[in-house]
Amino acid sequence: MIDLSTLIASMLCGAICWRVATFRRKGARYRLGMSLCAYLLAVGTGGYSLTVALATLTGGQVAPVSPFLLIVFVILAVMVWRARGNVAAVLRKAEG
Repeated sequence: MIDLSTLIASMLCGAICWRVATFRRKGARYRLGMSLCAYLLAVGTGGYSLTVALATLTGGQVAPVSPFLLIVFVILAVMVWRARGNVAAVLRKAEG
């Protein structure tokens, strides 16, 4: 059985992955470093979400998520959604 905080973290990770993956540049310049960051963010969050989903379906075990890490996921999800999936904008806001 998967606890509630792990399930919520998985849903947040899925939302982050989906939003980053559906980002459209619309004239913004291409930067390799930001693209790699976005790719790694999408792979990491999507991979975690899939791991929890598959463990739920197969009856496997997943390590519980700390409530403190859940707070980080909530903040990251809000920042990604407000930036409409633009990882460069998320990192710019995080800097200053």
